[in-house]
Amino acid sequence: MIKQVSLLAFAALSVSQFALAGVCSVGTLASYVSLGAGGCTIGNNTLYDFKVFTSGTAGATELSKALVSLTPSGGNYDPTLALTVNQTATATAELETFFTYDIKGTSLVGAFAALSGSSETVDGAVSGIENYCLGGSFGPDGVDGCPGASGSLVTLDGIQNTDSAGFSKVSFINVTNDFTLDGGTGGTASGGTFSDSFAAVPEPVSVALTGLGLMLAGLWGGAKHWRVPTMKQN
Repeated sequence: MIKQVSLLAFAALSVSQFALAGVCSVGTLASYVSLGAGGCTIGNNTLYDFKVFTSGTAGATELSKALVSLTPSGGNYDPTLALTVNQTATATAELETFFTYDIKGTSLVGAFAALSGSSETVDGAVSGIENYCLGGSFGPDGVDGCPGASGSLVTLDGIQNTDSAGFSKVSFINVTNDFTLDGGTGGTASGGTFSDSFAAVPEPVSVALTGLGLMLAGLWGGAKHWRVPTMKQN
């Protein structure tokens, strides 16, 4: 009986920790868009509904979805998605990738953005902006119309390479990334990696289930070595 209860507790814990979607893997933006509403998982967080907007900056050239690489990392409490672009914008040119996605987890309490591996010459510039809408979604432009609290994390190579924000617990965030390579009037801008990271905390129920499962597993392990004493007959 103890063994059955223990197995049921672990089964409940497994259901709470793992979604039905497949685990996120390295791919192109095009491959992530093809996942649709099913999405993929990083730990017990699901990333889904990737959509690409036309260029958000007037005169910018939209980067092909096949030229933007996405790399997941982290786990239950630090899901991270990094986009990498290996392209160079020359003078008077600007390249841009502008897309949105949703992340659903247990209790998301913060966001962090980082820019690395990029470079520029003369007046060129590389920038990454993460717009987030807490508990709701932006409108059709991916930036405005959030029904709840929203914010932006901004990175600019050589000036501000990281940015972060904390917020009250939410289980759903709509994210829009805008990554640009601007060659300026007479320079160049070479792409690098712009990453979104999120901070999550465990729900009390998950913690309780984990503790219960470990306790019952310990009881069952001890029970295997316990025997009812037998009475010696004279």
